[in-house]
Amino acid sequence: MDGRYPGYKHTDIAMPRSYASHYFLLPLLVALFFTAGCDAFKPDDETETGGFVSLSGQVLNATTSEPIAGAFVRILPIDLLVETTSDGLYDAVVEIDSTMDLSIRATKDGFSEASTQILALAERTITVPNLSLTPTADAPRESGRAANMLLLSQTASVIGVRESGSEEVATLTFQLADSVGRPVILNRSSRIRFSFGVHPGGGEEIAPLEAQTNDQGQVDVTLSSGTRAGVVQVIAETDVAGRTVRSQPIALTIHGGHPDSAHFSLGPVRRNFPGLNAVGLTNEITVIVGDKFSNPVRPGTSINFNSTHGIIGGSTLTDADGRGSVNLTSANPLPPDGIAHITAVTADDQQNTVTSTTPVVFSGTPDVQISPPLARVNQAYTMTITDVNGNPLVAGTSVSVVAEGTAVKATGNVDFQIPETTFSGGMNFEHVVRREGTTRFKFFVVEDVDPDAPAIPAVSSITITLDGENGSLEIVLLPDPNSAPRVVTHGPGRAVSERIDNGYRFSIVPSIFDRRN
Repeated sequence: MDGRYPGYKHTDIAMPRSYASHYFLLPLLVALFFTAGCDAFKPDDETETGGFVSLSGQVLNATTSEPIAGAFVRILPIDLLVETTSDGLYDAVVEIDSTMDLSIRATKDGFSEASTQILALAERTITVPNLSLTPTADAPRESGRAANMLLLSQTASVIGVRESGSEEVATLTFQLADSVGRPVILNRSSRIRFSFGVHPGGGEEIAPLEAQTNDQGQVDVTLSSGTRAGVVQVIAETDVAGRTVRSQPIALTIHGGHPDSAHFSLGPVRRNFPGLNAVGLTNEITVIVGDKFSNPVRPGTSINFNSTHGIIGGSTLTDADGRGSVNLTSANPLPPDGIAHITAVTADDQQNTVTSTTPVVFSGTPDVQISPPLARVNQAYTMTITDVNGNPLVAGTSVSVVAEGTAVKATGNVDFQIPETTFSGGMNFEHVVRREGTTRFKFFVVEDVDPDAPAIPAVSSITITLDGENGSLEIVLLPDPNSAPRVVTHGPGRAVSERIDNGYRFSIVPSIFDRRN
């Protein structure tokens, strides 16, 4: 036994002759093992680094967002050149050795250049972001066939009638465009015809009647006013390939000129209002103003007002119909005879005063006179109805007469309303119309015997009822000569009566002067 390794039996083995060759093969095996091990740990996506990439994209006009046909797209560093289709589209397939950055650059005559960068991976399909080219000043323009006629601009939407002092001319610019809205270029230009739609017929004109569109597809026409105000429509149209291309009617307004004294009207909404009964009642005063051609004056014409009594709005501006209005308010000073005069003032184109004056009645409480004062059968009666100044009551005041008794009735003016107050021959107190049907009325109490039930006619009372804005009265006439008529009021104040020649007078004494806001 060998003492070097206890329990181990040593056997001597002879060294083979090829022992030296083992030293030569061992390094080669280690190298092969190391190479195989490294390949085993490489990522899968790096096993093949070359291949083909599919690219697609579109080139657009940066101004209109429309496709650009015939643009050149260069792919660098491959240096591949492709051209866009009519839709601005392009596609290309390029071969790459490994993952790499590609530059995509688009050019077109008349446009600035545009480019973008992408990361290309083999065996991928890549959509390139849109490339937008901005037109340069010398860019060729394109358009399709004319399809639309549009109003591009107009110098005014409102003009004045001839000799009005206002602008009398307006220029309209129309735009002829193709189906996608592009202006029609010169080599596709059209001859445009101009005509009126509705128009006042006062000699207004358009010029020219025909014109050719320019390289921007634009054409101008001028409208000149006539002597009538109103709305005028201008229409532009042309014929393209057997089809009429027409604009919508373009409406402009022709306003009237300066005020004319022959066309100046002034009046109240109510000729008579109960302005003596209360403070703060209003009555609208209206003015209607025309020019020398009978058109409404131009809107915004200033009209000034003044009044001899009460308070009135100082001025107004006319509307499109030449109308304006202010309020007359019952207030001090009140007219002693009930008649106020309202004046409106403006000026014509020569700065001459244009003016008009109108009267208004400030009426007061009712005053009723009846003759005779007794209730009798087969009797004619006269009745005078006015206010305390002898002016008519306001329009719409109702009056009724009823005869009570046996086999009797009232006829004549027994159920009616007071008409609107009028003036004749002037505007003062003495010119107020007072006549039958306005301030004087008649009624009769007559027999009304029923043939089937005969009775002796007899009257027990006659009741006259008056009701309106001036006040209310209820008057009862009796047959007994020793009994005075009865009178009451159902409104403010106290009813009184007094004997007059051949009759009675009934009125209201105000208990307090009413004030209203």
